[in-house]
Amino acid sequence: MNSIYLDNSATTKPCKEAVSAMEKAMTSVYGNPSSVHGAGCVAAQLLLDSRNEIMCALFGENMRNLLPATPVSRSKAGAYGNVFFTAGGTESDNTAIFGTLAGCGIENPEIVTTDSEHPAVLNSVKYLETKGVKVHYLKTVGGIVSEDELKSKLNGKTVLVSVMHTNNETGAVYDVGKLFSEVKKINKNIVCHTDCVQSFQKQCFTPFTLNADMVTVSAHKVHGPKGVGALWISENLLKKKMPLPLIYGGGQESGLRSGTENLPGIAAFAAAVKANGGCDAWKNFDMKTSRLRELIRNGLPDECIINESVGKTAPHIVSISLPVVKSEPVLNLLSSEGVYISAGSACSSHGKKISHVLRAFGLDDKTADATVRVSTDTDNSESDIEVFCEKLRLAVKRMHR
Repeated sequence: MNSIYLDNSATTKPCKEAVSAMEKAMTSVYGNPSSVHGAGCVAAQLLLDSRNEIMCALFGENMRNLLPATPVSRSKAGAYGNVFFTAGGTESDNTAIFGTLAGCGIENPEIVTTDSEHPAVLNSVKYLETKGVKVHYLKTVGGIVSEDELKSKLNGKTVLVSVMHTNNETGAVYDVGKLFSEVKKINKNIVCHTDCVQSFQKQCFTPFTLNADMVTVSAHKVHGPKGVGALWISENLLKKKMPLPLIYGGGQESGLRSGTENLPGIAAFAAAVKANGGCDAWKNFDMKTSRLRELIRNGLPDECIINESVGKTAPHIVSISLPVVKSEPVLNLLSSEGVYISAGSACSSHGKKISHVLRAFGLDDKTADATVRVSTDTDNSESDIEVFCEKLRLAVKRMHR
Protein backbone atom coordinates (compact mmCIF):
# COMPACT_ATOMS: atom_id res chain seq x y z
CA MET A 1 0.00 0.00 0.00
CA ASN A 2 1.40 3.38 -1.03
CA SER A 3 1.21 5.92 1.77
CA ILE A 4 0.20 9.57 1.46
CA TYR A 5 2.10 11.85 3.81
CA LEU A 6 0.25 15.07 4.69
CA ASP A 7 1.92 15.92 7.98
CA ASN A 8 4.74 18.09 6.65
CA SER A 9 4.39 20.68 9.41
CA ALA A 10 5.46 17.97 11.85
CA THR A 11 8.47 17.03 9.74
CA THR A 12 9.48 16.63 6.10
CA LYS A 13 11.22 13.82 4.29
CA PRO A 14 14.96 14.56 3.93
CA CYS A 15 15.84 15.26 0.31
CA LYS A 16 18.52 13.25 -1.50
CA GLU A 17 20.87 16.24 -1.49
CA ALA A 18 20.68 16.47 2.31
CA VAL A 19 21.28 12.75 2.73
CA SER A 20 24.27 12.88 0.37
CA ALA A 21 25.76 15.91 2.15
CA MET A 22 25.38 14.24 5.53
CA GLU A 23 27.07 11.07 4.32
CA LYS A 24 29.96 13.04 2.84
CA ALA A 25 30.45 15.03 6.04
CA MET A 26 30.44 11.85 8.11
CA THR A 27 32.81 9.86 5.90
CA SER A 28 35.06 12.42 4.18
CA VAL A 29 34.91 15.71 6.09
CA TYR A 30 35.09 14.22 9.56
CA GLY A 31 37.63 16.60 11.08
CA ASN A 32 36.78 18.88 13.98
CA PRO A 33 36.19 22.43 12.65
CA SER A 34 38.15 23.78 15.62
CA SER A 35 41.27 21.79 14.78
CA VAL A 36 44.09 23.69 13.06
CA HIS A 37 45.41 20.82 10.94
CA GLY A 38 44.34 20.11 7.37
CA ALA A 39 41.34 17.93 8.18
CA GLY A 40 40.09 20.54 10.64
CA CYS A 41 40.49 23.32 8.06
CA VAL A 42 38.44 21.38 5.52
CA ALA A 43 35.69 20.91 8.13
CA ALA A 44 35.84 24.60 9.07
CA GLN A 45 35.38 25.53 5.41
CA LEU A 46 32.32 23.29 5.14
CA LEU A 47 30.90 24.85 8.30
CA LEU A 48 31.40 28.33 6.88
CA ASP A 49 29.92 27.41 3.49
CA SER A 50 26.86 25.98 5.26
CA ARG A 51 26.43 29.13 7.35
CA ASN A 52 26.69 31.26 4.22
CA GLU A 53 24.02 29.14 2.52
CA ILE A 54 21.55 29.80 5.33
CA MET A 55 22.40 33.51 5.32
CA CYS A 56 21.74 33.72 1.58
CA ALA A 57 18.43 31.90 2.00
CA LEU A 58 17.43 34.50 4.60
CA PHE A 59 18.63 37.62 2.79
CA GLY A 60 18.98 36.78 -0.89
CA GLU A 61 21.64 35.46 -3.22
CA ASN A 62 22.98 38.96 -3.88
CA MET A 63 24.60 39.07 -0.48
CA ARG A 64 26.87 36.09 -1.16
CA ASN A 65 29.77 38.33 -2.20
CA LEU A 66 29.52 40.09 1.16
CA LEU A 67 30.12 36.88 3.10
CA PRO A 68 33.57 35.53 4.04
CA ALA A 69 34.93 33.11 1.45
CA THR A 70 37.27 31.35 3.89
CA PRO A 71 37.26 30.89 7.67
CA VAL A 72 40.10 33.42 8.01
CA SER A 73 38.72 36.06 5.64
CA ARG A 74 36.82 39.04 6.99
CA SER A 75 33.11 39.48 6.39
CA LYS A 76 31.73 42.70 4.92
CA ALA A 77 28.23 41.61 5.96
CA GLY A 78 28.32 42.76 9.57
CA ALA A 79 25.17 44.83 9.08
CA TYR A 80 23.33 41.60 8.27
CA GLY A 81 24.07 39.94 11.59
CA ASN A 82 24.88 36.25 11.58
CA VAL A 83 23.49 32.74 11.81
CA PHE A 84 24.35 30.44 14.73
CA PHE A 85 23.69 26.71 14.56
CA THR A 86 21.76 24.89 17.30
CA ALA A 87 20.21 21.48 17.87
CA GLY A 88 16.86 22.64 16.48
CA GLY A 89 14.09 25.19 16.62
CA THR A 90 13.41 24.53 20.29
CA GLU A 91 16.98 25.32 21.32
CA SER A 92 16.99 28.42 19.13
CA ASP A 93 13.79 29.67 20.78
CA ASN A 94 15.14 28.89 24.23
CA THR A 95 18.41 30.69 23.50
CA ALA A 96 16.53 33.75 22.28
CA ILE A 97 14.28 33.88 25.34
CA PHE A 98 16.50 32.81 28.23
CA GLY A 99 19.60 34.43 26.74
CA THR A 100 17.83 37.77 26.40
CA LEU A 101 16.45 37.69 29.93
CA ALA A 102 19.84 36.71 31.36
CA GLY A 103 21.61 39.60 29.71
CA CYS A 104 18.99 42.35 29.84
CA GLY A 105 20.25 43.94 33.07
CA ILE A 106 16.73 45.11 34.00
CA GLU A 107 15.15 44.43 37.37
CA ASN A 108 11.73 42.79 37.18
CA PRO A 109 11.78 42.37 33.38
CA GLU A 110 8.61 41.72 31.36
CA ILE A 111 7.91 39.70 28.22
CA VAL A 112 5.17 40.01 25.61
CA THR A 113 4.17 37.00 23.50
CA THR A 114 0.97 35.46 22.11
CA ASP A 115 -1.39 32.81 23.42
CA SER A 116 -0.78 30.66 20.32
CA GLU A 117 2.98 30.18 20.42
CA HIS A 118 4.76 26.89 19.85
CA PRO A 119 5.53 25.05 23.13
CA ALA A 120 9.22 25.93 22.66
CA VAL A 121 8.28 29.54 23.35
CA LEU A 122 5.17 29.10 25.48
CA ASN A 123 6.66 26.69 28.00
CA SER A 124 9.84 28.76 28.23
CA VAL A 125 7.98 31.92 29.23
CA LYS A 126 5.70 29.96 31.55
CA TYR A 127 8.80 28.71 33.37
CA LEU A 128 10.06 32.27 33.64
CA GLU A 129 6.73 33.24 35.19
CA THR A 130 7.48 30.84 38.04
CA LYS A 131 10.66 32.85 38.63
CA GLY A 132 8.80 36.13 38.91
CA VAL A 133 8.98 37.37 35.31
CA LYS A 134 5.75 39.04 34.20
CA VAL A 135 4.47 37.71 30.88
CA HIS A 136 1.75 39.34 28.78
CA TYR A 137 -0.14 37.05 26.37
CA LEU A 138 -1.64 38.70 23.32
CA LYS A 139 -4.92 37.24 22.02
CA THR A 140 -4.97 35.58 18.61
CA VAL A 141 -8.71 35.15 18.04
CA GLY A 142 -9.34 34.51 14.36
CA GLY A 143 -5.61 34.25 13.74
CA ILE A 144 -4.73 37.92 14.15
CA VAL A 145 -2.80 39.93 16.73
CA SER A 146 -4.03 43.40 17.70
CA GLU A 147 -1.47 46.18 17.36
CA ASP A 148 -3.35 48.19 19.95
CA GLU A 149 -3.23 45.34 22.47
CA LEU A 150 0.47 44.90 21.80
CA LYS A 151 1.21 48.58 22.37
CA SER A 152 -0.85 48.57 25.57
CA LYS A 153 1.40 45.83 27.04
CA LEU A 154 4.70 47.62 26.41
CA ASN A 155 6.39 49.60 29.16
CA GLY A 156 9.80 50.48 30.53
CA LYS A 157 10.23 46.96 31.90
CA THR A 158 9.57 45.17 28.60
CA VAL A 159 12.75 43.46 27.40
CA LEU A 160 11.44 40.94 24.87
CA VAL A 161 8.56 40.55 22.41
CA SER A 162 8.32 37.08 20.84
CA VAL A 163 5.67 36.51 18.16
CA MET A 164 5.75 33.55 15.78
CA HIS A 165 5.50 34.28 12.06
CA THR A 166 3.28 31.39 10.97
CA ASN A 167 1.23 29.31 13.35
CA ASN A 168 2.01 25.61 13.10
CA GLU A 169 -1.58 24.45 13.74
CA THR A 170 -3.85 26.95 12.02
CA GLY A 171 -1.51 28.37 9.39
CA ALA A 172 -2.35 31.90 10.52
CA VAL A 173 0.36 34.34 9.41
CA TYR A 174 0.85 37.08 11.96
CA ASP A 175 1.92 40.50 10.67
CA VAL A 176 5.21 40.35 12.51
CA GLY A 177 6.82 43.10 10.46
CA LYS A 178 4.10 45.59 11.39
CA LEU A 179 3.96 44.46 15.01
CA PHE A 180 7.71 44.73 15.53
CA SER A 181 7.78 48.08 13.75
CA GLU A 182 5.33 49.39 16.36
CA VAL A 183 7.50 47.96 19.14
CA LYS A 184 10.61 49.70 17.82
CA LYS A 185 8.77 53.02 17.52
CA ILE A 186 7.97 52.85 21.23
CA ASN A 187 11.34 51.52 22.41
CA LYS A 188 14.10 50.50 20.00
CA ASN A 189 15.88 48.61 22.80
CA ILE A 190 13.11 46.01 23.17
CA VAL A 191 14.34 42.76 21.64
CA CYS A 192 12.04 41.31 18.95
CA HIS A 193 12.19 37.56 18.30
CA THR A 194 10.13 35.52 15.86
CA ASP A 195 9.86 31.78 15.34
CA CYS A 196 9.94 31.29 11.56
CA VAL A 197 10.12 27.50 11.61
CA GLN A 198 6.90 27.20 9.58
CA SER A 199 7.65 30.05 7.18
CA PHE A 200 11.35 29.69 6.31
CA GLN A 201 11.58 28.95 2.55
CA LYS A 202 7.77 28.91 2.45
CA GLN A 203 7.03 32.65 2.52
CA CYS A 204 8.78 35.75 1.22
CA PHE A 205 10.56 37.54 4.05
CA THR A 206 13.93 38.61 5.37
CA PRO A 207 14.78 39.31 9.01
CA PHE A 208 14.81 42.99 8.03
CA THR A 209 11.29 43.00 6.52
CA LEU A 210 10.13 41.41 9.78
CA ASN A 211 11.96 44.10 11.80
CA ALA A 212 13.34 41.24 13.89
CA ASP A 213 16.38 41.05 16.15
CA MET A 214 16.34 37.25 16.21
CA VAL A 215 14.84 34.64 13.86
CA THR A 216 14.46 30.92 14.54
CA VAL A 217 14.59 28.34 11.73
CA SER A 218 14.78 24.54 11.66
CA ALA A 219 16.24 21.99 9.23
CA HIS A 220 13.70 19.19 9.40
CA LYS A 221 10.85 21.45 8.24
CA VAL A 222 12.65 22.10 4.93
CA HIS A 223 13.74 18.57 3.97
CA GLY A 224 16.85 18.59 6.13
CA PRO A 225 17.61 16.29 9.09
CA LYS A 226 16.13 16.41 12.56
CA GLY A 227 18.26 17.78 15.38
CA VAL A 228 19.61 20.85 13.56
CA GLY A 229 18.40 24.43 13.65
CA ALA A 230 19.68 27.97 13.54
CA LEU A 231 19.17 31.31 15.23
CA TRP A 232 19.81 34.45 13.23
CA ILE A 233 20.90 37.38 15.43
CA SER A 234 21.09 41.02 14.36
CA GLU A 235 24.28 43.06 14.31
CA ASN A 236 22.81 45.36 16.97
CA LEU A 237 22.32 42.51 19.44
CA LEU A 238 25.71 40.99 18.70
CA LYS A 239 27.39 44.31 19.47
CA LYS A 240 25.64 44.21 22.85
CA LYS A 241 26.91 40.63 23.30
CA MET A 242 23.35 39.37 23.38
CA PRO A 243 21.79 36.95 23.90
CA LEU A 244 23.89 35.23 26.54
CA PRO A 245 24.65 31.54 25.86
CA LEU A 246 22.77 28.65 27.45
CA ILE A 247 25.61 26.17 26.91
CA TYR A 248 29.16 26.90 28.08
CA GLY A 249 32.29 25.06 27.04
CA GLY A 250 34.83 25.41 24.28
CA GLY A 251 33.34 28.57 22.82
CA GLN A 252 32.11 27.25 19.48
CA GLU A 253 29.64 29.31 17.44
CA SER A 254 31.42 32.49 18.54
CA GLY A 255 30.79 31.56 22.16
CA LEU A 256 27.01 31.45 21.83
CA ARG A 257 26.64 27.69 21.63
CA SER A 258 29.58 25.64 22.91
CA GLY A 259 30.08 22.05 21.86
CA THR A 260 31.61 20.57 18.72
CA GLU A 261 29.32 21.47 15.84
CA ASN A 262 27.06 18.80 14.35
CA LEU A 263 28.75 19.21 10.98
CA PRO A 264 26.95 16.34 9.18
CA GLY A 265 23.58 17.77 10.22
CA ILE A 266 24.60 21.35 9.43
CA ALA A 267 25.92 20.39 5.99
CA ALA A 268 22.70 18.49 5.29
CA PHE A 269 20.65 21.51 6.43
CA ALA A 270 22.51 23.77 4.00
CA ALA A 271 22.24 21.24 1.17
CA ALA A 272 18.48 20.99 1.64
CA VAL A 273 18.10 24.77 1.71
CA LYS A 274 20.07 25.07 -1.53
CA ALA A 275 18.15 22.23 -3.20
CA ASN A 276 14.84 23.87 -2.30
CA GLY A 277 15.86 27.01 -4.16
CA GLY A 278 17.52 29.13 -1.50
CA CYS A 279 15.94 32.56 -1.08
CA ASP A 280 13.52 31.89 -3.97
CA ALA A 281 12.21 28.57 -2.60
CA TRP A 282 8.99 30.22 -1.41
CA LYS A 283 7.86 30.94 -4.99
CA ASN A 284 7.51 27.33 -6.07
CA PHE A 285 6.30 26.35 -2.61
CA ASP A 286 3.53 28.94 -2.58
CA MET A 287 2.38 28.14 -6.11
CA LYS A 288 2.25 24.39 -5.49
CA THR A 289 0.69 24.37 -2.03
CA SER A 290 -1.86 27.07 -2.89
CA ARG A 291 -3.17 24.80 -5.63
CA LEU A 292 -3.31 21.86 -3.23
CA ARG A 293 -5.19 23.97 -0.67
CA GLU A 294 -7.86 24.79 -3.25
CA LEU A 295 -8.23 21.10 -4.05
CA ILE A 296 -8.69 20.37 -0.34
CA ARG A 297 -11.23 23.14 -0.01
CA ASN A 298 -13.25 21.85 -2.97
CA GLY A 299 -12.96 18.18 -2.07
CA LEU A 300 -13.89 18.16 1.61
CA PRO A 301 -17.20 16.74 2.83
CA ASP A 302 -19.79 19.51 3.02
CA GLU A 303 -20.02 19.24 6.80
CA CYS A 304 -16.33 20.03 7.32
CA ILE A 305 -15.18 23.55 8.13
CA ILE A 306 -11.78 25.05 7.35
CA ASN A 307 -10.52 27.24 10.18
CA GLU A 308 -9.09 30.08 8.15
CA SER A 309 -7.45 33.15 9.59
CA VAL A 310 -9.21 36.49 9.35
CA GLY A 311 -5.86 37.79 8.10
CA LYS A 312 -3.33 35.97 5.94
CA THR A 313 -3.12 32.18 5.98
CA ALA A 314 -0.18 30.05 4.87
CA PRO A 315 -1.35 27.76 2.04
CA HIS A 316 0.41 24.62 3.25
CA ILE A 317 -1.42 24.32 6.59
CA VAL A 318 -5.14 23.52 6.56
CA SER A 319 -7.02 23.23 9.85
CA ILE A 320 -10.24 21.27 9.39
CA SER A 321 -13.04 20.83 11.94
CA LEU A 322 -14.99 17.62 11.40
CA PRO A 323 -18.75 17.21 11.94
CA VAL A 324 -19.53 15.71 15.37
CA VAL A 325 -16.79 13.04 15.31
CA LYS A 326 -13.59 13.41 17.33
CA SER A 327 -10.32 13.71 15.48
CA GLU A 328 -8.45 10.75 17.00
CA PRO A 329 -10.58 7.89 15.59
CA VAL A 330 -10.56 9.58 12.18
CA LEU A 331 -6.75 9.87 12.33
CA ASN A 332 -6.46 6.21 13.26
CA LEU A 333 -8.77 5.14 10.45
CA LEU A 334 -6.94 7.23 7.87
CA SER A 335 -3.60 5.95 9.14
CA SER A 336 -4.78 2.37 8.64
CA GLU A 337 -5.49 3.38 5.04
CA GLY A 338 -1.99 4.84 4.65
CA VAL A 339 -3.00 8.51 4.83
CA TYR A 340 -1.06 10.47 7.44
CA ILE A 341 -2.36 13.73 8.91
CA SER A 342 -2.38 15.08 12.47
CA ALA A 343 -4.63 16.54 15.14
CA GLY A 344 -2.42 19.56 15.73
CA SER A 345 1.19 20.04 16.75
CA ALA A 346 3.25 16.85 16.82
CA CYS A 347 5.23 18.42 19.66
CA SER A 348 2.24 18.24 22.01
CA SER A 349 0.06 15.50 20.50
CA HIS A 350 0.98 12.94 23.16
CA GLY A 351 -0.47 15.14 25.89
CA LYS A 352 -4.03 14.26 24.88
CA LYS A 353 -5.12 17.80 25.74
CA ILE A 354 -7.29 20.23 23.87
CA SER A 355 -5.02 22.43 21.75
CA HIS A 356 -4.28 25.81 23.33
CA VAL A 357 -3.85 27.17 19.81
CA LEU A 358 -7.34 26.15 18.68
CA ARG A 359 -8.87 27.53 21.87
CA ALA A 360 -7.01 30.79 21.31
CA PHE A 361 -8.20 30.84 17.70
CA GLY A 362 -11.77 30.82 19.00
CA LEU A 363 -12.90 27.19 18.82
CA ASP A 364 -14.86 25.65 21.68
CA ASP A 365 -13.45 22.47 23.23
CA LYS A 366 -15.83 20.16 21.38
CA THR A 367 -14.94 21.61 17.99
CA ALA A 368 -11.24 21.73 18.82
CA ASP A 369 -11.34 18.05 19.76
CA ALA A 370 -12.82 17.33 16.34
CA THR A 371 -10.18 19.23 14.38
CA VAL A 372 -7.40 17.82 12.21
CA ARG A 373 -4.45 19.43 10.46
CA VAL A 374 -3.37 18.71 6.90
CA SER A 375 0.03 20.11 5.91
CA THR A 376 1.30 19.81 2.37
CA ASP A 377 4.63 20.24 0.61
CA THR A 378 5.96 20.43 -2.91
CA ASP A 379 6.35 16.67 -3.15
CA ASN A 380 2.62 16.12 -2.64
CA SER A 381 0.55 15.57 -5.78
CA GLU A 382 -2.98 16.52 -6.72
CA SER A 383 -3.74 12.80 -6.67
CA ASP A 384 -2.65 12.68 -3.02
CA ILE A 385 -5.26 15.31 -2.18
CA GLU A 386 -8.00 13.58 -4.15
CA VAL A 387 -7.33 10.32 -2.31
CA PHE A 388 -7.20 12.10 1.07
CA CYS A 389 -10.54 13.85 0.49
CA GLU A 390 -12.19 10.61 -0.58
CA LYS A 391 -10.78 8.68 2.40
CA LEU A 392 -11.85 11.47 4.77
CA ARG A 393 -15.35 11.48 3.31
CA LEU A 394 -15.65 7.74 3.88
CA ALA A 395 -14.18 7.99 7.38
CA VAL A 396 -16.61 10.70 8.44
CA LYS A 397 -19.52 8.74 6.98
CA ARG A 398 -18.41 5.60 8.79
CA MET A 399 -18.05 7.42 12.11
CA HIS A 400 -21.59 8.78 11.81
CA ARG A 401 -23.12 5.31 11.62
